[in-house]
Amino acid sequence: MIVKQKNLRVFYISIKEKKDFIEYFEKNKMILIEYFLLIDGNIDKNIEKILNDAKVCYKNISMCSLKFLNTKKEIVSKVIKTDLEEKEIFEEPNLQEKLKIFERPIRSGEEVNEELPVVVFGHVNSGGKLFCTQSVSIYGIIDGLVQCDGEFIVLNGLGTRGNLIFNGEIIDRELLQNNVSQKITVNNSAIKIEEV
Repeated sequence: MIVKQKNLRVFYISIKEKKDFIEYFEKNKMILIEYFLLIDGNIDKNIEKILNDAKVCYKNISMCSLKFLNTKKEIVSKVIKTDLEEKEIFEEPNLQEKLKIFERPIRSGEEVNEELPVVVFGHVNSGGKLFCTQSVSIYGIIDGLVQCDGEFIVLNGLGTRGNLIFNGEIIDRELLQNNVSQKITVNNSAIKIEEV
């Protein structure tokens, strides 16, 4: 027997209307096949066939009691006890670097996983992948896959083969302009896109 712990990239999808799910899945299939899907709701034979034909890894969690937590850790809190009082102090994570800079493109076939803010002075080429738990700035066109879970992402455009996931939301390329610097943020679960 071999047992290994693995980290998975997961999308949680709650199916309310079958038609909406099928439309969403077909539109975003190329992104979703890269993820393990946790699906809450009724998976009928038609949906099952669509998922199986796309060779997607998924699990119907309608009967599970999973709890979803926000796992971002930007500020560390610890309690210090002294003889006279107990107080909580906040401190930055102990990171040797504060920023990861790529003065080149993210190449085809390359996968970058970072827990520091990232700056890319180049494109994310088709087949290149960038996953970051912090904010990201990309000064070229995204033709690969970028997933950013930080406070913001600054980008210069999304190519025809590019895909962008920001804080769990797949960003529709029709909302973005090419060769225009734009900043994407999220406020109260609403995505905001503005020119920089």
